[in-house]
Amino acid sequence: MEVPELDNKLSRKGWQLQSNNGPTSNKMGKAVWAYQPSESDDGATAWCVLYYNATSASRILYNVYPDKPIHKIRKKFSRRNMLLVSGETMLGEVVPPEAYTDYQDDRYVYRVLTYQQAGYSGIKVFEKADYEKANENGQL
Repeated sequence: MEVPELDNKLSRKGWQLQSNNGPTSNKMGKAVWAYQPSESDDGATAWCVLYYNATSASRILYNVYPDKPIHKIRKKFSRRNMLLVSGETMLGEVVPPEAYTDYQDDRYVYRVLTYQQAGYSGIKVFEKADYEKANENGQL
């Protein structure tokens, strides 16, 4: 989806667009939505981030605290007998995710992220072709 279409869909569900920085020649565009944003700080119940440009794989990142929605998503993966693609622990890395697990169905690949900060999780959603392209380019 393009940013306006995704914004329309998310805003109907209570999400608020926080920022949209278009792509440049060397950096993907990044649009950020917050669900139940806090008035007093930069926090929110959940975040949805779209990374996009016309020449590389697009992806959506969904971050939430607490973990309850991610546990529900993992159960759905299990019930649908989704194929486990890969998983890796990334302890010691500078980046926030501590570990990830990739699942796929007929159309999408889902990267479930566990962050070092207790109780925080995320999920990246790729179309299969975009996942393969991002994997080849080292941009997962």
